[in-house]
Amino acid sequence: MIKQEKLSELTQTDFKWFDVVDIDETDIRELKKSFKLTPEITSYVSDLNERPHYDYDEHTDSHLLVYDVPLWPTAEINHFTTRPIVFLIHEKTVFSFHTHRTNYVFEQFEGSEMHQRLQNVHDITEFVMLFLFHSTQYFQRALTQINTDRNQLDRELNNEIANRDLRELAQIEKSLVYLSSSISTNLMMLQDLGKTPLARLLTPAAFERLDDILIESKQSSQMVKISSEVTEMLSKTSNNILNNNLNDTMKFLTVWSLLLTIPTIITGFFGMNVNLPLTNNHWAWLIIIVLNIGFMIWLFIYMKNHHFI
Repeated sequence: MIKQEKLSELTQTDFKWFDVVDIDETDIRELKKSFKLTPEITSYVSDLNERPHYDYDEHTDSHLLVYDVPLWPTAEINHFTTRPIVFLIHEKTVFSFHTHRTNYVFEQFEGSEMHQRLQNVHDITEFVMLFLFHSTQYFQRALTQINTDRNQLDRELNNEIANRDLRELAQIEKSLVYLSSSISTNLMMLQDLGKTPLARLLTPAAFERLDDILIESKQSSQMVKISSEVTEMLSKTSNNILNNNLNDTMKFLTVWSLLLTIPTIITGFFGMNVNLPLTNNHWAWLIIIVLNIGFMIWLFIYMKNHHFI
């Protein structure tokens, strides 16, 4: 669905903004017909798995920026993922392409505070950089939520480790992998942006905003690195505790299996159909029980003295 946003009342420029949500074949045909977009560009903007990058089309003098933003967990996917949003600058028109799941990035521009900031926008590149700046801040919000969830999980793991807690820890690790990958590729694209043809269009205010985006991205990159290290340490600690508990359980079962082997051996001898000592003694059963208990106590003391238990 292609929707034209009214910016003349909010900005000091005359450019147009078309927001395209969940692009389909009808939208693609309309973009090709009305705006002369090439098949290469339409393939970029319709690809949900496109990695962050910058692309310049000489035939249409169009600048395309693909930028990842985080997606919060849902009932179907229990961890953070990322999806690209795409900006296309064509003459005095800017297009934004995204899915309904990334609507939250664009809804922020409906508030009065954002309207006030848009009044200071004088150029189409300033508008795009303002968008990217606020999109970048969502990574820090996602990382803050992940750190909060991990700290809560850490407190629960200190008491008792359950399978549910380990599954939650695995979801946190998956989230960090997705966020780390997207932040890194976003940062690579931003660092190279000053060497692209788009740099000729950037105003001093847009360059200043780009520096702010780079600072935010580097902070997010550092945060996700630290969070990954802490999560990895927590995962290793949990695995060590589980392995130690398993060793204790196996040691307990081994000791008792050895102790119970003694009465099995002794009673096995007396179960044979041959003449054996004590078979005619009235107190034979009591003597055999005492022997079993005595040998079991001796074996237990022997293993304990030799640090088997």
